[in-house]
Amino acid sequence: MFLNQVRNIQPYMRLALASPPKRWYEKTVLQTSKPQENDLNIQQKARPTSLRMDDKDPVIREIYSAARVMPMMLTNKEPIVLPFDDVPGPRVLKYISSFRQYLSEMGTQLTVGALTVALNIGTYLNTKKPLKNLSTLFDEYGPVVRFVSPVGGDIVLINHPEHIQKVYTMEGDCPVRSTLDSLEKYRSEHRNVIHGGLYTARRNMMLHLHLLYNRLLEIDGFGHGEEWNRQRAVVLGPLHSSVTHHLMGINDVCEHFTQKIYNLRTYQDDLATDLYKELHKWAFDCMGLVLFSKKFTMLDTELVYSQCDMSWLYHSLDKATDAIVKCESGLHLWKLFPTPAWTSLVKYCDSLDNLIGKHVLEAEQSMSFTSKEVSDKNSLINAMLMSEEKMSPEDISTIIMDMLLIGVNTITSSMSFLLYYLAKYQRAQKLLYKEINNVTTNLSVNDMAKIAEITPYLQACIKETLRLVPPIPVLTRILPRNITLDRYNIPRGTLIIMSTQDASIKEGNYEDASVFYPERWLKDDAMEYHPFASIPFGFGARKCLGQNIAETMLSLMTIRILQRYKLEYLYGDVQSTRSFISKPNKPLKVRFIDRV
Repeated sequence: MFLNQVRNIQPYMRLALASPPKRWYEKTVLQTSKPQENDLNIQQKARPTSLRMDDKDPVIREIYSAARVMPMMLTNKEPIVLPFDDVPGPRVLKYISSFRQYLSEMGTQLTVGALTVALNIGTYLNTKKPLKNLSTLFDEYGPVVRFVSPVGGDIVLINHPEHIQKVYTMEGDCPVRSTLDSLEKYRSEHRNVIHGGLYTARRNMMLHLHLLYNRLLEIDGFGHGEEWNRQRAVVLGPLHSSVTHHLMGINDVCEHFTQKIYNLRTYQDDLATDLYKELHKWAFDCMGLVLFSKKFTMLDTELVYSQCDMSWLYHSLDKATDAIVKCESGLHLWKLFPTPAWTSLVKYCDSLDNLIGKHVLEAEQSMSFTSKEVSDKNSLINAMLMSEEKMSPEDISTIIMDMLLIGVNTITSSMSFLLYYLAKYQRAQKLLYKEINNVTTNLSVNDMAKIAEITPYLQACIKETLRLVPPIPVLTRILPRNITLDRYNIPRGTLIIMSTQDASIKEGNYEDASVFYPERWLKDDAMEYHPFASIPFGFGARKCLGQNIAETMLSLMTIRILQRYKLEYLYGDVQSTRSFISKPNKPLKVRFIDRV
């Protein structure tokens, strides 16, 4: 009877609408209000007080079953995101980072400089493996390394292709990157140009690093990014048109270079002068055609004259490049007081600016006496002056200066290593010569797209060279939003350094990654390579504008050299430096042997 009564009122008891009557043998249990700590206590509270003392009774156990404990399950829909403080890195720096809020906003750049100096010292001490120093950080701490700056904002180093891809997908239409601070300082202080230039345009807040690294990025800071985007759109079309228009001129410069090699050879068939220096002059003459629509003749010039604009322009470019490398590779002491490198940079950048500005003003004056229909629209400077969104002569001069500084040096670097690898790997050189020899009759210099189509092995050699030695070994970004990398939360405003060179030579990304093997790009499984394992020209909105120029010059130059010479290299291995633009760490003693 009792059992039936309990069963009848059980649904109401669970809804707290009824309670069983007290019996004379039941003990009254005083209840105290305590916070419930788990689900088991909640279920016990739902039982009647009188039955809680008799849980051992079989009837009670039948009515009230034991609590069921459900295991906690983790799914892919709710990944664990670790805090930024958990990112691995040198631990000693974390202990002293608490004092950094009292130091100046230049702390982050000083830390970058210190890191660069440490890597350079390691390079000098271990010349056989100069790339090992940066790789050691990833080998020790994993694909995401936090380099805590005791005197500024933190720096995160990454080298995994998937992480690099994620950074690019979050950069937005107007990405921000850490630029050449020495060049930026020069323009802001000596020319009052803050956002001019395709390689230096960035947000106004970048002039106040303490705001940036204190995570105070604002939406209105994208103004200069939009200005940079506008400049890029104006330049892109005319630049490609100028390259196409001057293909014959570039080919003539390449043939002239092969003749100069013939005149400079020693009895051992190598050059009496520095090959890198001669390639630098070749790149300067080719860029002169594309940018100024003028035929420079630095290949024929051995002495520099200040009275000759072309000669002094090249001299200023060479000296300014050296000064920028010294400023960017050190501890940035030039931010505190004028150093010899900073003084040299100001001197030769002023000279570059004046000479380039002279060409721009001459083009502007020439256009004022002629109609737009008569003006040479294939000239890059004229095209920028005649664009719908007319650019000022100051902005045009800044863009041309950037293209000279970056373009001439990166193309020289890539051409140097391409010749080195072809001379070292004879099998690849034989296959390439065979391809060039077979298509010589169908070779039309005026159709660069056709040349690339009929020379797939040449394009693979160029791509493989850029994989092994990207001209700019690291790329940087500063994201406007938080990002999760390897489950670590990276706050917005953090300087992210992407070691693209380290990614491109990892065995996990390529088989025999350190070997020059162009055939890897011609195989059916070439599409299986991660697209961000090798990005020598960058990606996205800030992808290199000069990719077309570089590929054109490298292709034509390689064809002309191999048609006339067989290359040999009989000396020690050549490695790339760790400066902001890679270059050989020793003189290139490539032998140019006449083909019979």
